Amino acid sequence: MRVKIIAGMCLVCSFPFALFAQQSGTGNALTDTQKDGRRIFQQRCAVCHTLPTVVSKRYGPALYKEIVEGNEDNIRDVISEGRPALMPGFKYGLKDTEIDSIVEYLKTVSRPARPKSNPSPTGGSPMSSGE
Repeated sequence: MRVKIIAGMCLVCSFPFALFAQQSGTGNALTDTQKDGRRIFQQRCAVCHTLPTVVSKRYGPALYKEIVEGNEDNIRDVISEGRPALMPGFKYGLKDTEIDSIVEYLKTVSRPARPKSNPSPTGGSPMSSGE
């Protein structure tokens, strides 16, 4: 039992590092603007746009460079204005430069691997990945 508790603690403590490694894709090659964007994304966006745990679903779509490139203006607009009944707008909580830095950061994020199907806690069909 004690080994399971210690293993669980190690897993929980390593989660932030795994999240950082998954999203940074390019490691130390980020510009200062992209680093700011990563920080803001982790503070404001990751709660909905990343998988919080292995068995949890993602509330918003995964965001990565293939989605963002060529759609920068649309992404900025969605971050600023939100989407009715889907996402809050951040025009009063983020400056335009902060929104720009999020977009620049997202252009460095590799597409996340599709999670393997996880059975739901109730034993039904696999849970949605939010995509």
